[in-house]
Formats: sequence, C-alpha cells, structure tokens
Amino acid sequence: MTWILFGGLTVLLIMGMPIGFALMISSVAAMLFIDMGLKSVPLNLFHGSSSFVVLAVPLFILMGELMSATSIARRIVDFASALAGWMRGGLANVNVLANMFMAEISGSAVADAAALGKIFVPQMARVGYPKTFAVTVTAAAAIIGIIIPPSIPMVLYGAVTNTSIRDIFIAGIVPGVMLVVAFMITNYVFARKEGHPVDKAFDAGSVVRTARAALMPLLLPVVVVGGLIGGMFTPTEAAAVGVFMALIFGLVQRELSWKVGYKLLVDSTYQTASVMMILAGSAVLGQVLANEQLPQRMVESMGGFANTAVVFLLLVNAILLVAGMFLQAPAAIIVIVPVLLPTALQLGIDPVHFGVIVCVNLAIGQQTPPVATVLLTVCSISGVRMHETFKYMNWYIFAMLIVLALVTYVPYLTLWFK
Repeated sequence: MTWILFGGLTVLLIMGMPIGFALMISSVAAMLFIDMGLKSVPLNLFHGSSSFVVLAVPLFILMGELMSATSIARRIVDFASALAGWMRGGLANVNVLANMFMAEISGSAVADAAALGKIFVPQMARVGYPKTFAVTVTAAAAIIGIIIPPSIPMVLYGAVTNTSIRDIFIAGIVPGVMLVVAFMITNYVFARKEGHPVDKAFDAGSVVRTARAALMPLLLPVVVVGGLIGGMFTPTEAAAVGVFMALIFGLVQRELSWKVGYKLLVDSTYQTASVMMILAGSAVLGQVLANEQLPQRMVESMGGFANTAVVFLLLVNAILLVAGMFLQAPAAIIVIVPVLLPTALQLGIDPVHFGVIVCVNLAIGQQTPPVATVLLTVCSISGVRMHETFKYMNWYIFAMLIVLALVTYVPYLTLWFK
C-alpha cells in the first residue's frame, strides 16, 4: 500500500499532474488496494478545504494581488532605497529590504519574486551589476516571504497540524530577520569582491519623504500581523482586515478600477483553487495514513537510529531539503509533515518550533533544482538561464543553511515568546 500511495504520487507528479489531483488519485488507488471503501472520500474532500482557518488563504492571496496592482510595491522600494542605497552594493541590500517589507504583505515567495523581479533585475543590470547576480539576489531574498508573517505555508502547516497560527507567525519573525542579515552580509562580500556600485549618497530628507509615502503600505502589515499577535483577530479576520485596508488604499489613490478588480478576483480564484485542491487531496491522504497507522509505524522504525531530538532533526532537515527539490511547499507540508510530526512530539520537540524548521527547509527548496519555483520565476522574467545563477546562488544557499542550523538547534530563536 505504501508503494502504491507514494510511488503513484511520485510518478504522477513527475508526469506533471497538478498536485491536488495526484494526491486524490494515489490515495484512492491505495484505498482500493486495501479494500478500504470510498464512501468517506466525498466527506474528506469537503472537510479538508472548508475550515474557517483555511479561509485565511484566499484572503491573503487577494491581499497580495491588491498590493501588486497598486503603487505599494514602488513606495516600499523607494523607502528601502533611501535606507540602504548609500552602501556599496546598496541596491542589492535595497532588494533584500524590499522583499522583507513585501513579505509582511503577500505571504508568498513566488508573488514577491514575480513583483520585485520586474523592478530590480533591470534596474540592477542598468547600473552595472551582473544580471545573474541581480537574479540571484532577487530570488534568494524572495523566500523571506515564506518565513516572515503572514505566510501562506505557515497557515497551511497550522491547518494540517492544528497548531496555533498566531504562535507560528510570531516564531517566524526572528528567523526571517536572520535571513535578511545573512543575505546582506553575502551581498557585502560580493560587493567588495566585484566592486559593485554605490546607489546614491545618504539623504535624511529622502528617508523622511519616502517613509511618509510608504506609511500606509507599512502600516497595513503592522495592523494585520500586530492585531493577530495581540489577539485582536483570528488569522482569517486578520486577512480580511488586510484585504479591506488594501482595497481602501487602492480606491483612495485611484489605482483600482472595475476592470482591474475583476482581473484580481479571477487571478486570486485560480491561485486559491489550486491550494484548496491540494488541501482536499491531503484530507483523503490523511484518512489513508490514519487507517493504516503509517505515521506510527514510521515512528517505530525510526526509533532505532533517531532516538534523540538532535539526530532526528538532522534527519528531518535532510528529508525536507531533498523533498523541497521536487515538491512545492504546500505539497511537502501536506505529504511529509503528518508522517514526521508524531516522532517530533514524542521526542519533546515543540510543534511551533518544528513548523518553522519545516518552512525554512522548504524555503531553501524553492531555490534548488529541478523544481526551484522561486528561482525559475525570476529567471523566466529576466531571460537568464537557471544554471548561470549557480555561481552566486551556491553562496546564498550556504547562508540559508547556516540560518537553518541555528533555527534547528537553538529553539529559543523561535520560542522566545513562550
């Protein structure tokens, strides 16, 4: 049954079938093999995608679409440029800071990569940066969107594991900032080595002026995430508040029209449908796993060589880094986490800490081929071939792995608020 389930899933994904359908087909095939019956399938499909918490996903997607359709991204880039443009190689650091600010709005690394890749890659190439370096920095910095709240993969993790989304959002703040620092240090090393240009001299007046223009965009994540952390909103309510504020901003600035609004709703619906199909398929998969007690069996089999938290977490990182090379973050969370989490809990690992480890691993996976979703997004926008970025990307991945090691073995970095 295990070979049919996961072997069939792997084959279907290699064939290019959408993840949600691949989950459903492989799960149903396994259910037929063990004569489990299919009466529960419709109920699992419905309940897997109809919880109140999951409603936050389409709202966060819509909020990100509204951000992209307005001048919010440009205002954030201008503010980041005023803050960091005076450094050597400052435009690369502006790129990282802009991704950090955008991460507090979109919750999606791919969305950030698509939005900021169109801005930064041409701009950096025009002032003298190697184009492959510009692509690499943009792609690497975009993964901050998975770690700093609000994060769609974190919402999915919370929904799948019944973990507090508020807690995992808070836990992602410090690792997200650590990634920002690691990327800026890497930028500085390449700036010194390759003589990257200074963007412009520091101007306090420019900082004040751009901060004023970016006040509303920056206030939006403060209200959304702050209200969620402060207990004023549930994740779904926080997402709804964010959509409302973004909509009001776009209307007041006269940057939205009925035509644009319709397109945003259609695009958001496509993205939401993809996520919901994955969640529905995962519910059927979860039923099969629970019926056959596969997680419990894996716990027993791993007990002989992963009987300490240190060894187990090392094994988890290895599994997730490999899985991230082939699976997108939602699919990896839904397929792998239910199998590994019982062992983590048995070894005393906090589920919030474990969730951040999972998200950091899968963020790195979005830069590693063959899937490399984020890197491929920026490469397709800029016309750069993926293998051309490896000269730089290897070092940014090394910086990510250092952060991953610290997050994994220093739990205080994620659980400081508890």
